[in-house]
Order: sequence, then C-alpha cells, then structure tokens
Amino acid sequence: MRKRFHLALILFMALLSVACRNDVRHYHIGVSQCSEDIWRDKLNKEMLMTNYINNNVDIDIQSANDNSKKQIEQINDFIREKVDLLIVAPNQLSSISSAIDKAYQAGIPVIMFDRKTNTDKYTAFIGADNVEVGRSMGKYIAEKLNGKGTVVEIMGLKGSSPVADRHKGFIEAVSKHPGIHVISLQGNWKEDNAYDLMKTFLRKRPHINCVFGHNDRQTFGAYRAAKELGLAKKIMFMGVDGLPTRGGGIECVQKGIFSGTYIYPTRGTEVMNLAKKILEHKPYRRENLLKSFVVTKDNADMVMIQNHELERQGQNIDMLHHKVSSYLKSYNNQKIIIFLCVILVILLLVSLLSVYHIHLTRIRMNEKKEAMAKAQLTFFTNVSHELRTPLTLIADPVDQILSSGNLKGQNLSLLKMVKRNVNVLMQLVNDILDFRKIQSGKMKLQLSRFDLVKEIRELTDEFRPSAERKKVTVDFSSSDEEFEIVGDRDKIVRIFTNLFSNALKYTSFNGRISVNVYQTNSNEAVFTVQDNGTGMQQDEVDRVFDRFYQARDASGGTGIGLALVKDLVELHHGNVKVTSKKNEGSVFTVTLPVTQKGNVGEITQPENVIPVMGSEGTLGNQEQELKKEKVTNALDDDAPTVMVIDDNDDLREYIKNLLSVSYHVLEASDGKRGLELAREYIPDLVISDIMMPVMDGLEFCNKLKSDRTTSHIPVILLTARSMDDQRIEGYQHGADAYITKPFISKLLLARIDNLLSSRIRLRELFSGSREETEKESKLGNPDQQFVEQLRIVIRNMMGHSSLKVEQIGEKLGLSRVQLYRKVKALTGSTPVDLLRNARLEEGKHLLETTGKTVSEIAYMVGFTTPSYFTTCFKEKYGFSPNETR
Repeated sequence: MRKRFHLALILFMALLSVACRNDVRHYHIGVSQCSEDIWRDKLNKEMLMTNYINNNVDIDIQSANDNSKKQIEQINDFIREKVDLLIVAPNQLSSISSAIDKAYQAGIPVIMFDRKTNTDKYTAFIGADNVEVGRSMGKYIAEKLNGKGTVVEIMGLKGSSPVADRHKGFIEAVSKHPGIHVISLQGNWKEDNAYDLMKTFLRKRPHINCVFGHNDRQTFGAYRAAKELGLAKKIMFMGVDGLPTRGGGIECVQKGIFSGTYIYPTRGTEVMNLAKKILEHKPYRRENLLKSFVVTKDNADMVMIQNHELERQGQNIDMLHHKVSSYLKSYNNQKIIIFLCVILVILLLVSLLSVYHIHLTRIRMNEKKEAMAKAQLTFFTNVSHELRTPLTLIADPVDQILSSGNLKGQNLSLLKMVKRNVNVLMQLVNDILDFRKIQSGKMKLQLSRFDLVKEIRELTDEFRPSAERKKVTVDFSSSDEEFEIVGDRDKIVRIFTNLFSNALKYTSFNGRISVNVYQTNSNEAVFTVQDNGTGMQQDEVDRVFDRFYQARDASGGTGIGLALVKDLVELHHGNVKVTSKKNEGSVFTVTLPVTQKGNVGEITQPENVIPVMGSEGTLGNQEQELKKEKVTNALDDDAPTVMVIDDNDDLREYIKNLLSVSYHVLEASDGKRGLELAREYIPDLVISDIMMPVMDGLEFCNKLKSDRTTSHIPVILLTARSMDDQRIEGYQHGADAYITKPFISKLLLARIDNLLSSRIRLRELFSGSREETEKESKLGNPDQQFVEQLRIVIRNMMGHSSLKVEQIGEKLGLSRVQLYRKVKALTGSTPVDLLRNARLEEGKHLLETTGKTVSEIAYMVGFTTPSYFTTCFKEKYGFSPNETR
C-alpha cells in the first residue's frame, strides 16, 4: 500500500511538471554599468524590453557610479552567482581588467559594450566607433570654422577608452588644418565639472571659436559658463550623445544652444541579440561597431519626430505586453486549479488507504518491538540468574580471605579491588532482575517511615570521595532540616544512587554536582540532582528513560539504569523528569508522594544497595591525586613516563600497579583531562580507553596526534570494542596499537616496550650527521615536518652566538619546556646538544670546503671563542680543526 502511495505521489509530481514544464533553457545575464545617466537609462530600458520576446532571460543590471572598485566587486559577485553571460561597460581602461579576466577564465562569456579595457580576454564587443565619433566631429568643426580658429576640447573621465578614442579621432581630423588650435581640458563626464573648467578658462582666455565636449552634459556645462560671461553667442558648441529627451542634445540643437551633436547609439536590442547568439552557440562577430551621424539644425526636427514616434510605439508595446501577461497568468492559474483539484481528489483517496495501512503497520511494529524487548529482557534475566551462582562462589571466598588478615601490601589491595568489582557486578545483576520483576508486575513496595533529608545527605556524603578524586565539587541543600516520608527506603536509595552515579560519570574534571531536597506545598517530596557535565541533545532527552536506550555519548552501560529509575519512581506513584542542554549539563528531578497506601513496617537499613559510579568505579581508597606519580621503587629520573586514561578507577589503579615498577605513571579519568596532562608533561606513551565521558578515546587520540606539541607520543587503545571495523576506526584516528579487554598484562607490557624501543631507535637518526635529512622519512608526517622545521630554524639561526632555546621554541610555537620534552622524546638529545652538534657539523663542512681560518669559521657558526670551538670539535670528532685539512 505504501508503494502505491509513493507511486501516486510520483505520478502527481510528474503530471504537475508536465503541466508547468518549460523546455526552453533559462538564462541569467549580469550587466555592470560604469555609471548612471540618461544615455544609460535609455540603453537599460531597451535591453529590458527584449524580455517581451526572450522571456527565458533574466537581466540583472547594476551601476558602479564611476567607481572602479565598486565595479570590480559587482563583477566578482556575478562570478560567484555563476551567471550565464556578463555584459560590462568598463569604468576605466585598465583598473578592472583583472576582474574581466577572472570572469572570462571562469568560463563566463563576456560582452564589452560602449567601452573597452586593455585586455583581450572578452567574447565580443559592441558599441560605437569612438575614433570615428571624434573624427566626424573634427571634420564638421574644421569645415564650419573654415580651417581656422581656437577649439577647446573637454574630455571625459581620464582612463576610459571612449575618451582616448574620441580624442584620437578628433586630433586626427583637425591636424589636417594647421590653422586650428586645439586646447584639451581633462573633465569627468559631469556637467558641473565642465562648467567650472570652462568658467576658469574663459576668464583667462575669452577669445575662442568652438567648444567640443565629449558628451552633451559637458557641452551644456560649458555653454552655461560662457553664457554667464556673455560669450555664448560668439562660440560654437558641439556635443556627443544626441539624446531625444527633454534637455537632451537634440533639443539643444533645435533651440540653437548647440550647433550640432553626434548621436551616440544605445541599441540595447542589438546588445541582447548578440548575447542570445552567444548563449545559443550561434555564429556572431567578435567586433560589432555601431554607425551614426551628426545632428545639426538642418535635420534635428526630423530626428526628433522619428524618436518621438519610436517612443510612442514602445509605450504601446509595454501596454500590450502587460495586458497579454495578465491574460496568460489568469489562464494558467485556472488551468492549474482544475488540474490540482483532480489530483487532490486522487491523493485524498490514496491517503485514506495509506493511513489505514500505516495504522496496521504501526500495530504490527509495536507488537514486534514488544516481543523483541521481552526477548531481550528474558535473555538478560536468564544470564543474570546464571551469573549469581559463580558470583557467589567468587564473593564469599574473597570475603573469607580478606577476613583472615593474612594478606598485606599489593596483594591485599588487589583482592579489595576484586571485592569491589564483584559488588559492582552483583548490583548490575540485581538491577536486571528487579527490572524484570517490575515489567512482570511482581515488584512490591516494602514501606517504612524514614527521614528523606537525612538519607539523601548521607548518600551524598558517601559519594564525596569519588567526586573529590575527579576534583568535582558536591553541594547539598535542603529547605528543611528533616522531614519524614513513607516509601520503600531501599528503592529510593537505588533511585538516588543511579542518578548521582550518572551525574558523576558525565561531569568533567573540576565540575560541580548539586543535590537539593525540599517539600512542596502540595505535600510532595522532591529531590534533584544537577550537574554541569556533557548534557544531552533534545532528541536524547526525549528517550533517556526508554528501555535499552543509550545516548550517543554513552560510555558503556546496559541502557536499563534510568529506565529502572523511572519504573521505581512510578511504583511510588511519583514522577521523574530531566532537563538538559548539550555541553551545559542536566537536571534530574524526582517527585514522590509523602505517604503511600499499604502497611508501614519498621525502619530498616537498605539491603543489597552498593553505591557505585557505573564505569567510574566504586567507592573506596580515593585519596590519590591526578598528578605525576612517584612510584615506590626508586626509579631513575630518566625512566619513561606513561599516562593511563580510563574512567574506571580500579582499572587505572591496576594498570598503574603493573607499570610502576619500570615507569613513571600519570592518570586521567577522561580524554579531556588526559589531553591537558599530555600537553603539560609530554609523556613517552599513552594508554587510553575508548568509551569515556566528556571526551572519548578516539577524539583524544585524534587531537593528540594533530597537536604539534604531542603528535610524536605513541598511543595504545585499550578497550572492550573488539570488532574489526572498530579496530580500523582506532587506527584511522592515529592509534599506534589496539588491545582488547580483557587483556593479558604481559601482552600490554610487551607492546609498551616495543613502542618505546621503536622511539629509541628513531633517536639514532639524530646523530648530527648531514645524512639526517634522508632518514627523516622514517618518521610520521607530523613528526617529520617538526624535525624538518627544527633543522631549518637551527641552521638559519646558528650563526648568532647569543641564540637561546627560548628563541628556537618561539619560532616553532612551543614553550621552552615543551620544546625540550618533545625534542628529547624524538631525538634523545636536548635542544642545546642539537644546536651544538649542528654548529660543529657546519664548521666541519666549512673546514673541508673553504679556505677560511678556524677563527673565522668558529664565529660564523655561532661559537663565542675559537678555543671553545676547537675543544668541542676535538671532543666530537677526535681530532682538531687544523687536522681536518
């Protein structure tokens, strides 16, 4: 049925796409104008009008407002948008060439119109022949002046190609008439600028015959200046653009203000036709020069009439286009509505059938889930029953041996560790069996009257040693000194123990756990356990009390602890809830009725409740500090340092006892704290669990190997994860060895010895010989890079006799202590030894290859005196520097 629903939905989408399909490809064209003016407004309008025919083209027009930097940004934006074609009117000849090159190299066709740049990386050019514009105006002016007179040329913005071309054509034409004297003024296309230039010029030299402005605005500005000075009637004014607008060049010719203007063609439709040819891969010309003519008093009226007629026709086309678009939109809407109504009816029928099918499927899935959960629980229960007998046979003999008092020292410590972990396993077995009792409805409350505040306070105090070991602060508060409730004391103790163990498990080093007990106005007892640990995502919060559920960052466990808490609370007719934020912590709140229905017995001590910390370990001897351990045997200061990271206290203690005979030992309860200690102490090797709170072993390993300070440290992952893909994952995160639990101590010690021996063999690479570079390839990539950089720094700085280790460390981004420990671990030598050996090696090389004196070479390689150089040289090589030659 679900397949039918999917098929119907696919059919609907296919039909809808057919109904609305447009097989014509859609194009996005970006236009970057150099400025905004009347001429460019006309061009933009003509380009946009072509959309009436080419409705598959989107045109995005932007203006740089005579700012080259802004135009470069616009072009780069169009490149990032991956436009299909770019049209550019460059602001200047050279400033934006690089941006145009970038667009062209990105595979975007580029059309330059009106102007060019000094790059040839463009697809096509379209625009007027500006050399011909200048030439035509020069011929016309020379003819009108009969080959004699003074002409002021007001040029446009410096650096733009129309300015250079118009000036070139104009000078070319008037140079044929020696009687014409040309004075060129540099403008910027603006009317006010031309007005200021002309006014200043005419005050000094009022006797001129003609003004030629590179556009009509400049010419009109010059006219205004001449008119104010009473000189306008004596001067002939010529411009370029010839726009038919109000106040434009043609109107100025009609009114006798200008003697003439050259129509500079816009031809926006031709620009878009060229763009379409390029996009549709049709033949086109790369250079497209637009022809035009000079408008004078003789033809100005006719030209104006023609332009007015074209403008009127354009307005009619606009109106017709809007009407046709409105009719088509209405028609398409009606067609789509009818089509959707038909499809909607079909979908409703399919949906009804699908909902019915989904309902049946959910019922079947729930039945399967219940059956699976029951099978899991039955399996766990059977295994738990089977475990109780061997656990009893372990626990009782252990108790007898401990009570005999015959054991001392390490043997006594190991047996106590066995006892604690047997209790942990027994508690886990009891949890599973109790969980089964609750699920089968056989769990009953053994009611008694007791002081809840006192009970929770004492339990909190029992956890304090475990918390202190992790440097976790524990706060306890209560609104009342005491208040009694009726409930199953044993089960309430278990509820609190589970919640506090979880809080301690997922609270990092130097964290905080707060316990609060209070009574509400509605006669309910409430206690909360709050931590600032790792926290959970909202989807994890919603499922945290589900049977067998484990959060993504869970470090071991069975997934029944919090489910058991919820069941025990509900057995008391209470409720438990949790609020949590990732990386901020969690708050568990338990609310219980103060009284319960049933017979209340005598106050009893809790039975079979062992306060544990899950994988954090049991309560017990917890006065150890997380610092570098000095072992009982008098180890040499040069003995290797090994760091053990595991969230199980007993396992850490056991491994420490194994290693303390031969190694200094560091301890950490999670990856985050381990990383801090590794950066501080630079151990020779790290043994780490994988499944830990705060930061797991894989993340720790990855960060350790990515840090220049610690990348050389070998890592052994010691974990219960035994699948091949889990081993591969460990090695991919940088592990050097992978050992699964339960492990054999001799295997672990052998693997440690092999890894440290490999490191010792690597030190032989650093004897100071000039062949070291070839041998560096035996190192891992991060270590190889570090050693290569160290060698470069030493060689570049060895000539300074005042060179200190701190300066070398600063170049490598390490403190003096970190540099010393890393170099010592990699090479077996101190940085000072490496520096001295490098100086001696370079000195020996210079003695063999140059004619410099021993004193010169000693100072060159950084020795303070030649005598000290000689002493060190003879000590290293067995002969004096003079004997080298």
